[in-house]
Amino acid sequence: MHGNRCGGDGCGATRGFGIESFVCDDGGYTTLAVALALLVSLSLVFGTAAAHWTMARAADVQEVADATAMAGENCVAAFSTVAQVLDACVLTMGITGVVVCGAGLVVAAIPPLQAKSPSIINAGRKILDARREFAKSAAKGLKTYETALPALIMANSASCAKANSSGGLSYVGMAVPFPQVSKTDYSFLEQDVDASEMEQDADRLAEASAKKQEAHERANAAKTRAWMADNVDNPKCLHSRVATLTSLGGSLNPHYPSVEVWEFEYARVRARNYYARRYATNSPSGGGTDELQRSCARKQFYGYALEALGKMSCKDTDTEVSMNLEVLPHTTQMVRETRLYTDVVWPCTSESAGTTLHCSLRCPGATGVFVGNASLAGIDGGSALRCPVCRMDAQAMGNVADASTNINNGFEHYWRIVVEASKEYERARQDEIAAEKEMQKAAEEGRNAFDEAMDALSVDRPKFCPPGAWGCVSVVCRPQAVATPNELTSAFIAGAQLSEGVAVSAATLAPDDSTAGNTILARAFDGLRSEVPSAGFALDLVGNVTSLWGDLLVSYGSAYGRVETAAGNFLSGVEGVFGERVASWLRGKLNGLVSGAGLEPADLRLRKPVLVNSQTVLDKAGYTTVGTARQVLQELPTSPAELVSYASGRVASLLGSGEFTIAELPIPGLEGVTIPLTIDLSKIGGGS
Repeated sequence: MHGNRCGGDGCGATRGFGIESFVCDDGGYTTLAVALALLVSLSLVFGTAAAHWTMARAADVQEVADATAMAGENCVAAFSTVAQVLDACVLTMGITGVVVCGAGLVVAAIPPLQAKSPSIINAGRKILDARREFAKSAAKGLKTYETALPALIMANSASCAKANSSGGLSYVGMAVPFPQVSKTDYSFLEQDVDASEMEQDADRLAEASAKKQEAHERANAAKTRAWMADNVDNPKCLHSRVATLTSLGGSLNPHYPSVEVWEFEYARVRARNYYARRYATNSPSGGGTDELQRSCARKQFYGYALEALGKMSCKDTDTEVSMNLEVLPHTTQMVRETRLYTDVVWPCTSESAGTTLHCSLRCPGATGVFVGNASLAGIDGGSALRCPVCRMDAQAMGNVADASTNINNGFEHYWRIVVEASKEYERARQDEIAAEKEMQKAAEEGRNAFDEAMDALSVDRPKFCPPGAWGCVSVVCRPQAVATPNELTSAFIAGAQLSEGVAVSAATLAPDDSTAGNTILARAFDGLRSEVPSAGFALDLVGNVTSLWGDLLVSYGSAYGRVETAAGNFLSGVEGVFGERVASWLRGKLNGLVSGAGLEPADLRLRKPVLVNSQTVLDKAGYTTVGTARQVLQELPTSPAELVSYASGRVASLLGSGEFTIAELPIPGLEGVTIPLTIDLSKIGGGS
């Protein structure tokens, strides 16, 4: 008798479960086996899902702690950016003011433009005054910002923890900054840059420039008068008289078309060429004793003039002027003061009245024996008698150039104008050189004052150490146990709970090398420029001060060599320097001082939060455990909403709500124009 594979004996009695309960006679699985397999599989699937859900939710608290630490440190990064912009504004405003004052010094050293110097110096001083007030405002705003920074960190981090609550899981926590209070030294913002010394030096420089300008104008007027007497017919001039009286031309009698290409020496050379030709070609122009006398007197006069002009000289350099030109004798008294009076050149004969002086032995009155030569002084001294026929004496010699000196048709007339103008020119040029020496002294003092101002600006760049500068340590907890979802447990496995959890994390700031050339200041300046009137402050002779400040502001940072270029370009924009030695020297020195000022480049790489081991931050702060952070957290509300509300209330009590104005920025070059620098608290306070 065979039994049933189903375990029955044919009468319906149950005997228990054997292998035949799960495997049929034909080798297939029984319904029971399939049902049990499905049941076990579903239990495993749902159990695994529940375990995965539990483990994932258990690990989430660490991820939330990481995000919370990063959110807290983001507030410090925002402060770092704001502080960089404010420091850049303060520094570049100082450089702008000093450079503008330097331009005023250079302009003061340009005599034709020195009257513009006070307005330029005043503009620079106002920029420095505005910088001083802005620095105070910025320091106050940054201190207030730093005071509120822990609350901002708390609000932002608490809001981040709250925002991660979902799916029945809630998180409460926040980040604690280290250091917890500011350790920034704001004395750098109190560094004053005084323009008063440069202003005084510029005044002295401008005063000396004015003296030089007045002397220069006198010298130019004198030189112009001499040039005209030498080259411009009014009605005649030396050039035309030489051409008419001697037929000299070319290099022996050149024409100079402008006073700029003419020198006093050229007139001396022309006159010497003229008298050399007149001496060589002199002869009586007709018969008669009177003409013979005049011809003999002219011969002596031309020889004397040729020799005298050879001894005369004209020296005109940047440091020395000597015009050794003299008017030729044209009166009896003037003849008596020269060798024409004492030279023993006149022939004498023995006449019945005594030894008689003649103009020549060809004189009809020379009837006696030749007894030697005498001087014209001999007539006045009694050693010789004046010939009654030729009447040669000192007066006759004086008459040679008398008419040609005193009428506007004579060569000596225009030569006298040249000589008189040379004396005026010499005095004026000596005054000009003396004034330039005063200018050089004042310029050196101005350079020293500029150097001191640049030294005041070249202090070490500030090292900001706000709360959170070392990092933020976050503590986040899941304050309540959470049951696993019913969908995972109710049908196949017993219900379970995810217990409370706590996680600690930390973040600090690290420079992002990829942002070494970031354009934050360029964007800041573009934003400021959009807020100011379109018409900039165009400073005469120099350029646009606002543009200078913009160039300096954008150049501030790692590429600091551009600051030297911007300042140099601005100083090079001072026109009228060419030909002015003191101005050119001073501008070169000021450019060199900007170049060698040692202004420390600012590191403008953006600071970004990065996760670090919490102990790294705590060690920096001098703590050995996370107990401090946990203690702070335990004193705060355990409800996420209450914690965010608490933190937001702290921020509002310190900074207000919405926007916080950290400083009022005066725009260099635009007097009376200020732009409020505001911080949108909603963007750094977790939207709370």
